[in-house]
Order: sequence, then structure tokens, then C-alpha cells
Amino acid sequence: MLPQGFMPVRPPDGGNGAVFTVGAVAIGAETVIAALVGVLYALQLESHGGEGGIGWLFGTVFALVLLAVVSVIAGLAVSAMAVLPLVLLGRAVARRTGRRDSWQLTLATVAVVAVTLALLIGSCTFLTGFDGPGDLLVYPVLALGLIVGLAPAALCARAAGNPGKPGARWRVLGGVALGGLGLFAATLAVGVGAYSSRILKIYEPPRLTEADMVGTWTDGDGASLRFAADGTVTAKGVKEYDATGEQSGAYNCTGKWQLTESEGAVRPYELGIADCASLRFGWDLGGTEEHPTVFTWIGKPDSGERYILTRQR
Repeated sequence: MLPQGFMPVRPPDGGNGAVFTVGAVAIGAETVIAALVGVLYALQLESHGGEGGIGWLFGTVFALVLLAVVSVIAGLAVSAMAVLPLVLLGRAVARRTGRRDSWQLTLATVAVVAVTLALLIGSCTFLTGFDGPGDLLVYPVLALGLIVGLAPAALCARAAGNPGKPGARWRVLGGVALGGLGLFAATLAVGVGAYSSRILKIYEPPRLTEADMVGTWTDGDGASLRFAADGTVTAKGVKEYDATGEQSGAYNCTGKWQLTESEGAVRPYELGIADCASLRFGWDLGGTEEHPTVFTWIGKPDSGERYILTRQR
């Protein structure tokens, strides 16, 4: 019960348009920056895509346009479904408790809602099965992810909805837009600097000699390819896959192998296998110099699934 003569501090009403707009811009900026971080991280992962040319240029332009569309849609959707409701919920809590509508209250609201959603979503995933204590990590990871994603946008949106002076809402909007652009530029600069200084390294396929190929390469499930120095290769139980990606058999045969230098940077060498059933098509080298692999694509061309064998010493 409030003391006699005490008047609660009422949070400001209205400004929902500014709250929604700033929330959308903030979420859009977060989406673009997260995508940039993902791209910078993915550069060091093993990849076997195309290189250069008109196709690469069109692919890059399409990816940029798609990112712009996705960031706008994500900003509008998340602002309407999460950011605006969180700010309004914080105002409602302030009115109900007679507290001052502060950024701490908004942050606490985001944290409580994030933890609640993490508990609900995480519990739903357990309905499909529980594989061990490691699955419990879904709760803190999901809660932290929601807080990190929603808290900056909610705080910025709250500031736009609580203007102190005329025109303050537009200044908040401009500050969020410029801040997002600045963070994007800083992230890009850090990424370029890390790769330029070789702190991080862009993935390069291994450059192996024929002597490096000699030995046994296994899939870890009993199948193997044994490359001999005289140019022969022996396959034992090497799996065969149909067009759907399902295993349809296994190969046991002997043939010839050859490592041919290629002009491309993505595929510096091409591995050919002859006189050994259907193994004569589609073999590539992957992995790294220290841990090379031999693989072939399985299933549909765009599935990204590979059948991989690792060199044994």
C-alpha cells in the first residue's frame, strides 16, 4: 500500500510509433551485423564452392539484396512481436508498482521474459527426446541469446518512447542508425585486420603430392581406400549412394589412381580413380594440410552432404 500523499511516477503514454520504428531499425542493424560476423567466421571453415566469374558476382549481389530484405523483414516482425510488447510491458509494470520507468526496469523485463521463453521452448524440445546432461545447455544458451538479441533494441526503443525534449525521438532514431552503421564498419575492420594479419586464415584446400596420398584412407566405419605408390588403389567396402543420398551398396575393387594439378584455387588438385566400378567419378581433396580428407558428394547437388575418408598413418 502506498504512503499517504505519495503519487506514483507514471510512465509516459504514447510514442508507440517511435518505439516500433527504433526497435525495427535496431533489430535490422543487429541482423546485418550478425550476418557479417557469420560470414567472417565462415571464411575459415572448409568450403568447396565456385570461384570468381560472373556467377560469383551475381551470387554476391543476390546475397546482399537478400540480406537487405531479410534484415527489413526481421526488424519489422521482431519489433512488432517482441520489442514493442516488451517496452509496453515495462511501462505496465512501472504503473502497477508505482516505480519509475527506467532502463533498469526495461532490462529486467527483457531478462524475465527471455528466461521464461527459454524454459518453455527448451522444455518443448525435450519432448522429442533427452540425450544427456548436455541437452540442459539449451536453457542458458537460449536465454542468453534472447537477452543479447532483444535487450539493445528494447533499450533504444524505450529511449525513443520517453523523449526528454522535442525532437528527441528523431535523435534517438538517428543515433541508432549511425550506431549500427558504426558497429558494422568496426566489425568489418576487425575482421579484415584479423585475416590480413593471419590471426585468422581463410580456408585453403590442402596441396598434396602423390607421396602424400600413399597410404590407407578410412571412413571410420570399416571402409577404406588404399593408395599405393605404384599407382594402384584398392577399395574395401567403400559405400555407394543413390541420387537420394541413401546408401545403396558397397564397392570392393582394385583400380588406378592419379593426382592431377588443376588451375583453380578451390580445387588445386583433382583425384582420378579408374578401372574401379563407379569410383572413377567425383573424388576431391578436403580437410587441411595436417588432416587431409578424400571425399565425394552424395545425394542431390545442393544437399551439401559428403562421403569422407580420412588418411591414416
